[in-house]
Amino acid sequence: RGIGISLLFFAAFLAAGTWAITRSRASTAGIGFLFLPAEASIAGILGLLFGRFRNSSVEKYRYGSWLSLFAGVALIAFTIWSGVQVNALNASRDNQQARYSAAIASNRQQIDASLQANPGRQRAWLDSSIRARLNDRAFLLAALPHDSISSEVIDTVAYNPDLGVTLEALRNPNASAQTLERVYRTASYPDYFYQALAAHHNTPDSVLRKLHQNPGVISGLDIWLAGNPSTPKDVLVDIGRKTTDRQVVAALLENPSADCATMSALAENLMKKQKRDADDVNVQRFSQVYPTVCKRATE
Repeated sequence: RGIGISLLFFAAFLAAGTWAITRSRASTAGIGFLFLPAEASIAGILGLLFGRFRNSSVEKYRYGSWLSLFAGVALIAFTIWSGVQVNALNASRDNQQARYSAAIASNRQQIDASLQANPGRQRAWLDSSIRARLNDRAFLLAALPHDSISSEVIDTVAYNPDLGVTLEALRNPNASAQTLERVYRTASYPDYFYQALAAHHNTPDSVLRKLHQNPGVISGLDIWLAGNPSTPKDVLVDIGRKTTDRQVVAALLENPSADCATMSALAENLMKKQKRDADDVNVQRFSQVYPTVCKRATE
C-alpha cells in the first residue's frame, strides 16, 4: 500500500508539474523539467510515509503519516494553483495586448485619414502631431512607419527611453546618419538595434563595418548587410567570400551596389564551399548577374 500510494503521489505531482511548466511562456520555463523528478520524488516519499505508517500502533507515527498526507496533497495543490495563476496572468497579458493592438490600429486609421485630409501638408501635420504626443506609445508606433516624418522629429523620438519606440524610429527611412550613429554609440543596449542599423541605407560606413566585425549577441546580420546598398564594398566582398547561407547569397546577388570584386569573391565561394549545383537558384541567378556586373566594371 505504501509503495502504491507513493507512486500515485509521484505521478500526480509529475502530471501537475508538467502542466504548470507548460503554462509558462518564458524562454527559460523548460529548466523546470530538470527539477521536476526530484520534486515529484518528495511528493512520492510523503505518500510512502502515509501509506506505511497510517495504521501504525505507535500514535506519533500515525499522526506523522497524516501530516505527510496533508503535506503531499498541499504540494500537489500548490503546483496546480501555480499553473492556474500563470494561466490567469497569460490571459491578462493577452487581453492587454489585444487592447493595445486595437489602440495602435485605431491610431493608424486616424493618422491615414488625417494625412489624406491634409494634402501638401502631410509632413507638417505629422511632425506636429508627434511632437504633441511624445508620451503616447500607441500613437508613436502607429505614426513612425510613415515616411512623411522629418529627420529632425525622428531624431527627437529616437531619444525615447522605450526601446520599441526607438527601434521603430530607426526603421524609418528618414532617420539620419547622425541619429543612427548616435543610437549605436550611446544606447544602453545597442544590440537591440543592430538589425535595423545593418539594414538602413543611411547608416554610416564606419558603423556598418563595426556591425560586420562585431555583431554582438545578434546573429544573422549578414543577410541585412548583404542586402543594404549602402554597405561598404569591402564588407560585401568579405561576406561574399565567407558566407554559406543561401539567403545571404540571394540578398547579395540582388544588391545593386555589389561590384565585380564582390561577384568574384562569391564565385569562388559558390564553386569551392557550396559545391556548385545546377539546381541551386542562386547559382542560376549568379550566372545572370556576374557577366553583367563585371562587364560594367570594364567599360
